[in-house]
Amino acid sequence: MNRLKPIMALTIGTVAFTGMLPKVGAEAIVNDTIVTLGESLSSEQKNWVLDRVDAPEGIEPIIATSADEDRYLGDSVPEAKRGGGMYSSARIKLTEGTGLDIKTENVTWVTKDMYANALVTAGVTDADIYITSPIQVTGTSALTGIMKAYDQTADETGIQLSEERKELAQEELAVTSEIGKTVGQEDVAALMNDIKAEVAKQMPQTNIEIRDIVIQVLNQNNVQLSEGQLDQLTTLFENMQQADLDWASISDGLKNAGQDVQDFLEKEEVQGFFARLFAAISNFFQSLTT
Repeated sequence: MNRLKPIMALTIGTVAFTGMLPKVGAEAIVNDTIVTLGESLSSEQKNWVLDRVDAPEGIEPIIATSADEDRYLGDSVPEAKRGGGMYSSARIKLTEGTGLDIKTENVTWVTKDMYANALVTAGVTDADIYITSPIQVTGTSALTGIMKAYDQTADETGIQLSEERKELAQEELAVTSEIGKTVGQEDVAALMNDIKAEVAKQMPQTNIEIRDIVIQVLNQNNVQLSEGQLDQLTTLFENMQQADLDWASISDGLKNAGQDVQDFLEKEEVQGFFARLFAAISNFFQSLTT
């Protein structure tokens, strides 16, 4: 009887280890879909995420590690915003000509527009991306995983993220994080969208023209920055201009940014509310004249 115990233990251990291996024939891309998982997720949490994002059968998730975060985000994200673990994960549906459509769940720091801005700068302009986590997290792990996913699947997708553009994305995150301390994370992401759209429209040729565009957009949004922050923004867009980015594709990639606000305003019940509000105001002033 005692001699059977080591055999049984070995068998159970072998089964448990085998269960952790990727499925035979597993692929990183299935049905135009890629899935990333944070390395800190438990087995139960991984299953939760895979179910949540409706991961296709036979897909092999790409694991985002803390070493990956150092590589892809560098010092651009404050240490306090890294969340102390790699939990946020993503499902990427590859699309063409749609721009970026990003949805998030349980993400507390990286906004949808921040994801969009960093990814478009890095070279991702078309995708349907769903970012989630079983617990509330800052969301930097998902951004890391997405960039790693595009690197690892470049041969299949044909989307190459150059080192120069990834460095620009890091610089943009750093500037966004710094200016966000002044204007707020939601507002700074929208501000970056506006500057990119204006650069794409005006196509400045000199550093002075770039600075003028930055100042123009700041004034239009009633945003006041320090001279140092203005220099940071100007330098970032100067570097982008020198990198000879395709500003038309960047503008197209960001066309869905801020869509939540537009969707909210277009909802029937919201329009009905404003209609009632304006009617009430109109009736009030009419009553004053009768």
